[in-house]
Amino acid sequence: MSARARFATGAGTLAAATVYLVTTTTRAGVLFYLPTRGEWTFKPPTGVIAMDWFARSNATLLVGALVTWAAWRLAPTDPKHCARWAGRWWALGWMLLAWSAAYTVLWLCVRH
Repeated sequence: MSARARFATGAGTLAAATVYLVTTTTRAGVLFYLPTRGEWTFKPPTGVIAMDWFARSNATLLVGALVTWAAWRLAPTDPKHCARWAGRWWALGWMLLAWSAAYTVLWLCVRH
């Protein structure tokens, strides 16, 4: 894999992880699906099963793809500079994804 591709992949991973962490840990205005009613809403009523996985996953994929494309186009010409930043961004992105997973597990275990 070229340094430019690693740079773009690292930037996309970090962006996707950031969006996933923000939508997981905050009450960002994501779209919820109500499977028992077959409806979509931004404010689910109390006592109804509501899933925000679809909106969170689509936002994560969209932002990751857009940032990967933009980073590919704007990547520095120096391969060493690309490789150095790619490794940092990729590692930070995976750390954010791990934190998101840990947060979700803790939220589910400690909730009530």
